[in-house]
Amino acid sequence: MGDLTPRPPSLAARSSLGKGVTVASAVVQGLSAPLMGRADSDGTYKLWSPPSLRSGLGKGAGGLGLLLLLLPGMALARPEYAAKETKACLYCHRSPTPGAANPRTGVRETTERNPRGLYYAAHNHTFQGYQELAVMGKESPPVFHLAWKEELRDLPRRALAADVVGDGMVRLVTLNEQAGSKTASTLTVQKWDGKAFVTEFSAPVQASAERLAVGKFAGANRPAVIVTAGGLWYWDGKAFVSKPASGLLPVLGATRLRNGEERVLITEPGGGAKAYRVDTDAAGSGWLADGTEAPASSQVAWGDMHSQPGFFTAMGLANDIASGGLIGLWDTRNFGTLFLYYARIELELVTQPDPKDPTKTIQVGKGASGYVAFRNARDTKGVELWETPKLDGIPFDIGLADPKGSGRPGLLILTSDSASGKGRSLYFFALD
Repeated sequence: MGDLTPRPPSLAARSSLGKGVTVASAVVQGLSAPLMGRADSDGTYKLWSPPSLRSGLGKGAGGLGLLLLLLPGMALARPEYAAKETKACLYCHRSPTPGAANPRTGVRETTERNPRGLYYAAHNHTFQGYQELAVMGKESPPVFHLAWKEELRDLPRRALAADVVGDGMVRLVTLNEQAGSKTASTLTVQKWDGKAFVTEFSAPVQASAERLAVGKFAGANRPAVIVTAGGLWYWDGKAFVSKPASGLLPVLGATRLRNGEERVLITEPGGGAKAYRVDTDAAGSGWLADGTEAPASSQVAWGDMHSQPGFFTAMGLANDIASGGLIGLWDTRNFGTLFLYYARIELELVTQPDPKDPTKTIQVGKGASGYVAFRNARDTKGVELWETPKLDGIPFDIGLADPKGSGRPGLLILTSDSASGKGRSLYFFALD
């Protein structure tokens, strides 16, 4: 599977996307991206501010700077402890690869412990009595480790996971491309049988595979429902039932509010968006209900949306955040601190003669590498706090649930390629 060690946090921009917007646009052409908004003076976001409203998104120092001041202890890294606790090395250390040479600089990484590591050492190498908030604080950066990786051969463009039947089992929901068609796709619901994902349900969708939202939009005590550009699918207790949309539905994504309510986000004519509940009892295409203005980040525990990268750069987001086409907010530990996650693309450039002037050279995009990274949502211009290793292609979708049924939150990441080149990779990075 290659090197799946999380990479060190970024301390500077890693690409010149700002100078190569044309190249970047070509690489991500056809991808969609979540819409975010600007930060107001109180540090909260208005998720649907028009692109013309530009403002600095950073406010104050990020949590990482404070965290690094609290790390006096030095220790040798012990991989056996990481294996024993099923945690990434970064969970207890300042570096994701303590003691190893940094592949970029050649400098050996620090083995210094963070406060978790100091607690672990002081308690006979156990986490007995450990409380994350007391030890690490409310702005503790999230840390993940790779739990599993699978190859999917049916060309999924979107992949999310939820309990869509109401039996307590999380299933994989994908929206798959149909070869040769941009206006048709296939919806599948798959269940992990211990060895593979087995398709329990599939149906044609007369719409692109770009737009998918899955969540408890019909109520907290109901199974999660599935919304595509072509309509609604839901479990009626015996089978999956569909209701049409009134035209192609511009699905942007979903959000979970602080009160636990989940809503699907829909673009409004003329710009902006609204958050809707779903009424499965409504007749015909009138199942979107109780539309409200899309929430500010102070109301949100999680949310992501899909749109074109240009929307984000128009709002002032840096190219390395916007160009990947996926952005979300997540209060990972329910401490009241939101983190920004996004798909980041690093262009692979080659130098070749300029066809218009052979005496000159130009840089041309040969390909791209994809990652998913985190920053503090109140300091989006600060350092990256965590990132995945290099993925198989570009991230297509990011969910938060494990369709293999571990019950742990984490990052379910679908990518555009696989190691074999014959499918697409689906990763699950569990939250430590």
